[in-house]
Amino acid sequence: MSGPPRRLSRRTVALLTATASLTTLSGCFTDDGGDAPRAETVLRLDEASLVGVSNEFSTPVDFVGHAGRTAVRTAIDGGEGTVDGYYGPGVSAPYVVTDGPEYYRIETETVDSVAAPGYAYTVEVDAVDSFLLGPPPSVPFADLPDHDRDTVLDALGDASLVHAPHYPPFGVKFAYASAERRERSLFVPGNDDQRVEWDGELLRFAFDGERSVEVRTVAVRADRVASSQRDFRRAVGEERGRSIDDPTADQRAVLDAAIDSEHAEAPPHSDAFAAVIDAIATEEGVAPLVRYDGDWYFVRLVRPD
Repeated sequence: MSGPPRRLSRRTVALLTATASLTTLSGCFTDDGGDAPRAETVLRLDEASLVGVSNEFSTPVDFVGHAGRTAVRTAIDGGEGTVDGYYGPGVSAPYVVTDGPEYYRIETETVDSVAAPGYAYTVEVDAVDSFLLGPPPSVPFADLPDHDRDTVLDALGDASLVHAPHYPPFGVKFAYASAERRERSLFVPGNDDQRVEWDGELLRFAFDGERSVEVRTVAVRADRVASSQRDFRRAVGEERGRSIDDPTADQRAVLDAAIDSEHAEAPPHSDAFAAVIDAIATEEGVAPLVRYDGDWYFVRLVRPD
């Protein structure tokens, strides 16, 4: 595996901020002594290590959501995977990585969509042994129809979450295009206060209502882009990053000041700072990576209101 599981890190938040429109980035850089937004535009460059880029832009196959995991593996093996149902493939990053490591770009396409009744539930999790007089009657999770089990797993994404201490209520929507699946479902039509026992946990399903939803068939395709962390960083950089070549001395001063620190200027910007901003700009906002003097950096750019 190329690194630890992905999580919403400080750098992730920064990258999400950086990819917003340049004209709407409000930023949250503040002076140490107060909460008022700073008046400057702020540029920061942080080292984009091999592991850092791998963690930021790829998801281990085993961490793909339940609905899409099999389809993604099928696509990686050279076929075309499909996901049928209300829940989509659940790929949280543009690339996935295998233990190899091998990196694949994942693309999805909706090939069919039909309207079907959807039955929404809020699910609360209690430990079976938390009831003083014994747990109320319930249905074993293993006895649910397979498509109902899959729907619960799709909604969770990661089955281990149900065992997390004090896991908060979560939503599940049962929606099937097949009349036969609807007839066999324990949750169609609405079935309020149904309890399901699952490996020491008791799930209580509270019916929230019915509405028409779209049940889709999604094709999943995989294209290998790299066979090492170094090749992956180069591939992501070439596809999504920017390279600053032959900067002037003044532009170098801006870039050098921003590395592992900040370069800040109040508008109107100097010619050098304006040129750097222009060099990292994309149609979507700001490139998440920049290559400067042979090294790659994560980019963070925040403009004042």
